[in-house]
Amino acid sequence: MIVRAVPEKRTHPPACEVYALILAGLLLFFWLWPPLLWAKEPAAAPALTLRCFKIEGNQTIKTGQLRKQMSMPLPSWVPVPLKKRPPFSEDDLKAGIQQLKLFYRTQGFYHTVITPEICKRDGQVDVTLHIVEGPPIRVTDVELHGIGIISDTELSKLQEQAPLKPGARYSDDRYEELKRNYLTYFQSHGYFWSEVTGTVYLDDEANTARIVLRYILGPVCYFGEVKVEGEEETPEFLIVRKLAFKKGDLYSVGKIYDSQKNLYDTDLFQSAAIVPADVPPSQTTIPFIVKVQEKKKRSIKAAAGYGDEELFRGRLALRLRNVGGGGRLLDIETKYSAIESKAVTTFTNPQIFASRFDFVASGGWINRVLPSFTDQSYYTYERLEHDLPYKFRVYFGHAYEFARPFDIPLSTLIFLENTLPGKSYWSSMAIFGLSQDTTVNPSDPTGGGKIFINTECATDFLGSNLEFFRTVAEVRRYQTIVKNVVFSGRLKFGIIQPIQETSQIPIQRRFFSGGYNSVRGYRLDFLGPRTPSGDPLGGDAVIEGNLEVRAPLYKKFRAVGFLDYGNVFFKASNIDLGQLKYAAGFGVTYLTPIGPAGLYFAWPTNPISSSDTMRVHFTIGPSF
Repeated sequence: MIVRAVPEKRTHPPACEVYALILAGLLLFFWLWPPLLWAKEPAAAPALTLRCFKIEGNQTIKTGQLRKQMSMPLPSWVPVPLKKRPPFSEDDLKAGIQQLKLFYRTQGFYHTVITPEICKRDGQVDVTLHIVEGPPIRVTDVELHGIGIISDTELSKLQEQAPLKPGARYSDDRYEELKRNYLTYFQSHGYFWSEVTGTVYLDDEANTARIVLRYILGPVCYFGEVKVEGEEETPEFLIVRKLAFKKGDLYSVGKIYDSQKNLYDTDLFQSAAIVPADVPPSQTTIPFIVKVQEKKKRSIKAAAGYGDEELFRGRLALRLRNVGGGGRLLDIETKYSAIESKAVTTFTNPQIFASRFDFVASGGWINRVLPSFTDQSYYTYERLEHDLPYKFRVYFGHAYEFARPFDIPLSTLIFLENTLPGKSYWSSMAIFGLSQDTTVNPSDPTGGGKIFINTECATDFLGSNLEFFRTVAEVRRYQTIVKNVVFSGRLKFGIIQPIQETSQIPIQRRFFSGGYNSVRGYRLDFLGPRTPSGDPLGGDAVIEGNLEVRAPLYKKFRAVGFLDYGNVFFKASNIDLGQLKYAAGFGVTYLTPIGPAGLYFAWPTNPISSSDTMRVHFTIGPSF
């Protein structure tokens, strides 16, 4: 018998029962677990901002240096209205403190303790870092070993100029500078292949460091062939002649730096690199490649400023490069101020006809409004310039000037019989000059200086109706006394003598002194002889100078102390150093985006009259 299973018949609940069960489940869920649906997320902690950040206890390392090492954003030293305060994070503060400790180690402090003090109030945080620097690492000895012979004289020079000496505090940057100094010295004396390495044996328990330097001089090397690359319109001979070395000269890295400066001084190149060619280490004649990139053909410069004497001053200049090729320059410049306005065009042809002389021609119009007179003049000059050793530059040529003074007080005309208002004076002159510029960092001088001598001789033979012989000499020097403290001095002497048919120099050609750019304790042009009514007469001779010290205050602020001196003498025979006038004072300067700003207070130490009291000078923007 066969039994067959019959499947059980399934029955499904009605749809309404299913819906009822689902609804009941949802109601039960909402009733039993409401926090899962309606609970709010926990409120975020309010953001903290850093209101004040101070560093205390540091004695050797300046606070400004320490602030620069902090990677976290810091509030400004000076509160700035409407400026948002930086956010604060304790993790960022811990990382910043660790950075400071590492920085202190590079400066020779291996036991520095930094303790933060954090004060929170109303979402703002004040942080004070208390620093105990601890004892520094001191250099006990600097040893020099190597391959090559160094004379005792050379060795003593290197030791005298060394940034790290026995007894000095050790720092990583001074150690690297020490190695660079030795390498630069070797490479400035012909040792192209020289190498300098070193080891520091540091004992952080005894707080001592022994430095051992090792050098390899290699053979004495010389400059070889020079190849120029990248020039388009500038002649190759012009580039080569600007180099401070020639084939066969003893190799010197200093001559390479001087050559680069000479190339940049032409204002023709955007970049100028002088690199050695690839040669084997055994080769003693080193060829070089000069790689240049020329500047754009046109450039425009505009500048503006203000001074208490000039009032508003503005300058607009256009320079055209490689005019017709050959490295020629054409400059068109205009200037305006309450004292002087001018428009000048200058053409420069370097190494004219492939010679060693630069040809410079200039012409322009000048209008001056001075306390004792007003004049307008037109001038031209053409001269040849030539470079001499030791960065001297000589020039000679011819100049012509057409001048007409007016607005001259009657009392002045009584004393200056050869000065006639509205009269045309023309001077045809042979000119000669000598200059030298060794200024270190001209935008902010720290060393070197300038020498300038200019001589003019105007005679009737050359076509003048005003005959004279005039010489002006000026010397400036800059010297860094200690780090960032610079002493500067200036001395100027000028003399003009009438010759031939001219019995007296007219007012527009006379010397004047006093004011912001000369002796700051006196009014503009008011030194020297004056009429009974107080109008300046000028003179045939002038002596003036300045002694000045600049020292850093805070960031871009600097303090200035100065002593100015000078006077004007009616005739050259009246020169008397006992008649010099002096002014002492101080000031503060600040480097703004549009140029330096300065506020100066000057007092005449031996005033001419009771009206010569303290004078305040303010200037902002570049002087030109």
